[in-house]
Amino acid sequence: MGTPFRFLHCADLHIGSAFAGLSRRIPELDGWLSTMPYLAWRNVVETAKKEKVDFVVIAGDCFDRNAPSLQGRLEFKKGLDELDRAGIPVFVVSGNHDPWPQAWSEAVRLPENVRFFLTDKAVVHEFVKDGEVVASIAGVSHCSLNVLENLAAMTGEALKNAPGVRIAVVHANLGGDMHAAPATEAELASFPVDYWALGHLHNRRVRREDPFIVYSGSVQGKDIYEPGTQGCFIVDCNGFGKLSLTFHPASVLTFEIISLDIKEATSIDQVLKQLLQEIEKVKTDVKLLFRLKISGFTDLDAELRGWNADELHDYFYDGVKNVYPDCFLEELILLTRTPEGEGTVLLPADELDKAEQELAEEKFLETLYDEMRSVRRELPPVRAPRFEELRKEGTALLAELLTGKLEL
Repeated sequence: MGTPFRFLHCADLHIGSAFAGLSRRIPELDGWLSTMPYLAWRNVVETAKKEKVDFVVIAGDCFDRNAPSLQGRLEFKKGLDELDRAGIPVFVVSGNHDPWPQAWSEAVRLPENVRFFLTDKAVVHEFVKDGEVVASIAGVSHCSLNVLENLAAMTGEALKNAPGVRIAVVHANLGGDMHAAPATEAELASFPVDYWALGHLHNRRVRREDPFIVYSGSVQGKDIYEPGTQGCFIVDCNGFGKLSLTFHPASVLTFEIISLDIKEATSIDQVLKQLLQEIEKVKTDVKLLFRLKISGFTDLDAELRGWNADELHDYFYDGVKNVYPDCFLEELILLTRTPEGEGTVLLPADELDKAEQELAEEKFLETLYDEMRSVRRELPPVRAPRFEELRKEGTALLAELLTGKLEL
């Protein structure tokens, strides 16, 4: 060892995401939303070139589905071609959304700089710099949406006797979905791998530093449950095995849930001012799409609930747009309560906990929504975190109903 190098780790480009549900909610973004994965991918490519990385690893789900559009394939190839012209090799595995060979048509050939890992076994590629093998990169791809095999273990095993810094590129799920190449952090740590370049989970996280077990996250959030700035990691090796990470943003739109407790507010103007202050805290130099939750025991409750919901939404939306033109209100959720007066009888905490547990166990909301979607197929899918929110909100409303504070 002795030769320093650096590489870029990204995953979950999801080129081809349609964002159809968001387009219906925010018509002014219709058309632009579907270009977001392309733009984020271009930002990744520009980062690789600007930072002069030695190579790039992509840990799966380059495409959003197993039959990508021609435009999606060409946009991805365009970025790879740019990296090829810059002399930057790219190491790619497929994920559960873009399994090999379904999502990888021979009609759109990958450039010569791409090393694509197939599905039958983990393969090791050596990266040479200044005449020295400074890194060994191994990976194995998904062959379908549901992969039960431990692809991480296959990859770690392949690297056991490899020279240089050992890098495993895997689209895998640690301790969660058993149909997406399941593995555990302890298993990964047991192999002689220096850096696990993981994909599948969309929120970036460094699970461990010895060895490095890293989810780079998606390069562009897909909805409100993937908040904040998304991007990629630049990984530097000092030439003696020591690694360090630097995050680089790539997303062109960020998602945020903004929660306001308006118990101190005495007018709707004060609520708007409070909202603008919160936006200032999270706003970046790219577009922001946010969900607004207004809560708190307030004298404004009756008026807020008495106004037309669309007019209330537009009031806050227009107030924000006047100050921040690149901010978009996705949804307004009103959770305010009337102030507690003397003699108010609150639902006992144990009864409230019991009601919430029953809601969770019965899966009533999920079942009802599935039935609705079977009749109205245009309804978008709802992710689990949103059902959890609805359960909590429903429990709070139930408490008000039972204490006589909420009238039907």
